[in-house]
Amino acid sequence: MLPTHHANRRFRNQKTERKRTPTRKLVGFEVNRETYAIPIERVQRVLNQFTPQGVLESGRSLVKFDDEVITVLDLSRLFVPSVSEKTNGEYLIVCLLSNGDRLGIPIPNLPTVMDIPEDKFEPIPASYREGTQSSIQAPEALEKLIYTESGAIAFYLNVDRLLPAV
Repeated sequence: MLPTHHANRRFRNQKTERKRTPTRKLVGFEVNRETYAIPIERVQRVLNQFTPQGVLESGRSLVKFDDEVITVLDLSRLFVPSVSEKTNGEYLIVCLLSNGDRLGIPIPNLPTVMDIPEDKFEPIPASYREGTQSSIQAPEALEKLIYTESGAIAFYLNVDRLLPAV
């Protein structure tokens, strides 16, 4: 027979076992030294070969994907308007918007899959989002901040709000 204190400890460990925090699966990528993440269920495919056509000053262009022409949006032009260089897009993340349209996001490196606990999502500070009269407001597509495992901050993007923000 086990001594009483062992039985109590075993029971206590089961009772006080920490509950797991739910996580979200995201696709993470970097553009101009900033890290962004989008829900994995919004990503249809990652292409490693594509040719943008009709590049506009706003950073938008077109690319053919699965017999369909989709809009490509260079995030470096959206979030840092003073940067005149476009992102060197080696890869293209093809996202499905809630209205059924597709959107391409060119990125320089292969994206990663991240499993982020819900408690690592934070609201974006109002002082950052609002800006001032002399500055540009943060795009509505920046929905939340994410604290990654490495301690870095990533921006959680709402892909449905990317196009109207330009």
